[in-house]
Amino acid sequence: MRDFNEEGHWYTSFPSLNHWGPFNHSDYVKALYSFENPLHLYLHIPFCKKLCSYCICNVIISNDREKIQHFLDYLCREIDLLKPYSPDIRDLHFGGGTPSHLDQKQFTQLCEKLNEITDLKSIDVAMEIDPRTVNKDDLRHYSSLGVNRISFGIQDFNLKVQEAINRVQPSELIDELLEERHLFTGVNFDLLYGLPFQTLETIKETLDKVLRMRPDRLTVLKYCHAPEVRKHMKLIDSDTLPIQSKLRPMFEMIVDRLTDAGYLWIGLDHFCLPTDSLSRKVGRTFNGFTSGTTEMIGLGPTTTGVFGDIYCQAHYNLKDYYESIDRGEFPIFRGYKMTSEDLLRRKVIFNLLCTQRLDLKLYGSYFDKEASILSDYPDLCSIRDGVLTVTREGRILLRNLCKVFDNKDVKAEHF
Repeated sequence: MRDFNEEGHWYTSFPSLNHWGPFNHSDYVKALYSFENPLHLYLHIPFCKKLCSYCICNVIISNDREKIQHFLDYLCREIDLLKPYSPDIRDLHFGGGTPSHLDQKQFTQLCEKLNEITDLKSIDVAMEIDPRTVNKDDLRHYSSLGVNRISFGIQDFNLKVQEAINRVQPSELIDELLEERHLFTGVNFDLLYGLPFQTLETIKETLDKVLRMRPDRLTVLKYCHAPEVRKHMKLIDSDTLPIQSKLRPMFEMIVDRLTDAGYLWIGLDHFCLPTDSLSRKVGRTFNGFTSGTTEMIGLGPTTTGVFGDIYCQAHYNLKDYYESIDRGEFPIFRGYKMTSEDLLRRKVIFNLLCTQRLDLKLYGSYFDKEASILSDYPDLCSIRDGVLTVTREGRILLRNLCKVFDNKDVKAEHF
């Protein structure tokens, strides 16, 4: 219960991926026909210009414009498959990979196709950006097409750390790009801790620069070193990684530094300024904590979706992805139909993640066993008048508390 580095699920879904099974186009279409609520749309652009050795995402390293264009044409055809279902899209996220690896003509093509199923300029549109792939003109182009939130993959500003993870990008580059931040309603920075050569001192120096730039949001994740899953991680010498006992002090220092600077601590690992929409509404999706809709459809290879009582995931392999679309089918290969028990436990776990509070009275005696277990940890949470409230110490170990309500065989997973 008290191990900060304990292996386990990060609860971007419940049940987790290892419980999902066969799921196909027909299952997906049946679910789409029966669903009418607002949706979040996620698009996965798998291509990257360079390989970052820390990356655990599903990416393809290529600068072949014809290959990227071939994929883009198929992604547009997948959008056409979705069109007959008239999805009520309220917000959209371009992820990857590196969406900013598309050139301006290609990004325009994608946005024009998306405007056939929604109006990009009337919804919240976020885009992940590798600062090494763009200039200020690109940012102006994204804004003109409806992108109103951008996220920079910063990770760390220390040159030695950047060289070790094959992602050298000086802070001056970010300063220059931020000259166009007025075009966007929000700027997010992604940071990682537990990277090679990181120390408390180097992280403090990175935070000094981050706080000077004052992004609206921050996502602060722990680096997952899994060379058995992502072979390229072997490029990182494990001897250069911080020892496990240093990871919690790193995270606690980050929390203290950001909250002292006026940021609000959101969920597990997100932070935002009080003026950001995440300070008013918090939900949980595969993309992390969000202030938008929480039911989502994914387009592109490897994407996951959740709406109604189903989870689903698209093919990883581009060949399988293309063949499905050539057949006129959504490229779904696995999924999960939730039971009423799953839905209830997901609601409780996500509520703990998003609000750190749970009114157990709403569930009668259903969670008496879980409440009894947690009552043995008064330093992690308190239960008064049937309401469970997580303490600051418990906040650091929030995943561990959530596991108490997880009735599945939870295993460590790498995505």
